[in-house]
Amino acid sequence: MGRPARLDRHLTGRLRKDAINAFGAAAVAMAFMGPATSVYFNTPLAMAGAGEAFPLAMVLALLACALVASAVGEFARQIPSAGFAYTFSARAFGQSGGFLSGWILTLAYALVGPTLAAGVGGLGSSFLERQWGLSVPYWALTTAAVAVVWGIAASGIDRSAQTALICLGVEIGVLAALFLTILIKAGADGISSAPFSPASTPNGVSGLGTGMLWGILFFLGFESAATLGEETKDARRSIPLALFASVAIIGTFYMFAAYTVVIGLRGRFPAADPEPWATLAMVHWGEGGRWLLTLTVLSSVLATLISGCNAAVRVLFALGREGILPSALGRLSPTRKPLVALSAYMAFSLLAAVVGSELITPSGVWDFCGTVIGLDMVLVYILLNVALIAYYWRERPGEFSRLRHGVLPVASVLLLLLPVFGLVWPAPPFPNNLVPYLLVAWVVLGAGYLARVSRARPEVLAASGRAWGDEPGLSGDGPPGR
Repeated sequence: MGRPARLDRHLTGRLRKDAINAFGAAAVAMAFMGPATSVYFNTPLAMAGAGEAFPLAMVLALLACALVASAVGEFARQIPSAGFAYTFSARAFGQSGGFLSGWILTLAYALVGPTLAAGVGGLGSSFLERQWGLSVPYWALTTAAVAVVWGIAASGIDRSAQTALICLGVEIGVLAALFLTILIKAGADGISSAPFSPASTPNGVSGLGTGMLWGILFFLGFESAATLGEETKDARRSIPLALFASVAIIGTFYMFAAYTVVIGLRGRFPAADPEPWATLAMVHWGEGGRWLLTLTVLSSVLATLISGCNAAVRVLFALGREGILPSALGRLSPTRKPLVALSAYMAFSLLAAVVGSELITPSGVWDFCGTVIGLDMVLVYILLNVALIAYYWRERPGEFSRLRHGVLPVASVLLLLLPVFGLVWPAPPFPNNLVPYLLVAWVVLGAGYLARVSRARPEVLAASGRAWGDEPGLSGDGPPGR
């Protein structure tokens, strides 16, 4: 009987309440989206599929993410929790469904740290070599970045939000200035509505779906605002506001970027340019402009890594707190910070980034892991929409809205099937063709682990899905560090 008692004590721990407001939650989410990071690294990959219809693919991605934000916001109004998809799905589908949703989400968030750590190491190393002829190995820069991010994240979510806000303002300002320069120089004759036409994609519906998949990856992180529900003031109102603000503000920025790069490249450079933004910055701003853009992107990657790690750590913390993952991950410091989960995640990110980069180079890690994360999050978004329908239909029938809890989630699911199609048909080259099989294997592994937990520790599943928010009886406020 000792194990259930330890589980009960473990479940009383919660994160520091009212650490940030709606503005801070939105800043963390927008920094996780990493505007400069996404624009710089993901543009060539999205254009490889959608071609000059990249802006149209971005419009579809924006619409899909806005619908997902609506679903997540409806959940957040009722269930403020660090567990995000895990907790939401547990309340809609039961403990087993919640576990599998959390398991799928864990894969995506687990790869965020290694992907960004590899990206900052590879980009930083090439920048130092090109700019000053310094030969600094990528792994040294990756290690330094991980150490800095650990220090900022360990200081608290409020410090992370402040850092994210500063970096966010810098990257949006620099890139917006570059966009305006390109469009002004293009002139009236260079402006066209063709990029918003399906006929502009060379690969048909499949190519548009691939572009949309990478477009959704641009938005990855907006949903992380929901993981801050326990730490945000007036979470029921603030979290939905942060979700919609991050999608609307950064989504507009992304559409601006997609249109600008197509107009800037048209008739001047090959669309297959692996670094289109570096090329455009060089042409319009000179070598100094390319230097400024690279520093801006490096700053953005660090901010994205800080915000992404905070979100991933909170999901790991929630799963550890409820005993799904090792309970040590659910421990809090005396100041109510999940330092064990943070340290474990940063160590994993560093190891995976270095090993992956040695096997397929830092850019290869970005491409492969980005594809895994994109498809994984599409599946999570689909599950959240289905869960929203189930939750309100079953648990809150008096509040069920045909539009918000019926039509919009169904429309979101149908739209999200397009990037799935784009990835599986035609099959992409190796190793990205392995991504669907990897996800299937991950789900099968999760189902096996779920069966084991159900047999050996049924009390763990029985306790899952708690809100840990501000509702009476569920807040779980206990002594710090419990």
